[in-house]
Amino acid sequence: MAAKTEIVTLDQVQQLLPESLRHIASLIGYPATLKLIEVFGGTTFPFGRGKHPRGQHRQTMLIAAIGADAAACLSKHFAGTELYIPNAAAAMREWRNQRFLSEFNQLLTEGDSALMALSKLCPIFGFSDRHAWSLLSKYQQSDMLDKKQHDLF
Repeated sequence: MAAKTEIVTLDQVQQLLPESLRHIASLIGYPATLKLIEVFGGTTFPFGRGKHPRGQHRQTMLIAAIGADAAACLSKHFAGTELYIPNAAAAMREWRNQRFLSEFNQLLTEGDSALMALSKLCPIFGFSDRHAWSLLSKYQQSDMLDKKQHDLF
């Protein structure tokens, strides 16, 4: 029977998020904030007051990205202002790395070798096995890697 994979969430790297994104997450939650970053990260988003058709088009884009409830919340909170939405590169990179390490540990627990785990995960995460080995080495002493797996490195 396979062990349950620990789900790594964006709030686990919240200390790396810019304050503006932490504020947004407090309003709409981390899942919607992640979608906002994925779609609008690195751009300035003008929150209109509903007076111009262009604003309605942007609102439609926002709803498509994060859902009607979250879009309504942000639109009400930031009405009449422009908000820069950071791409949060450092936090996104660390979040990706932690998800990779969690899934790597899961595959080892299920009986895969380290090489097989890398063969499965590297294409999914979009990096080379050399980068994966570098990550594994970097996190070797952390709690991200199972203690019993340290002898692999």
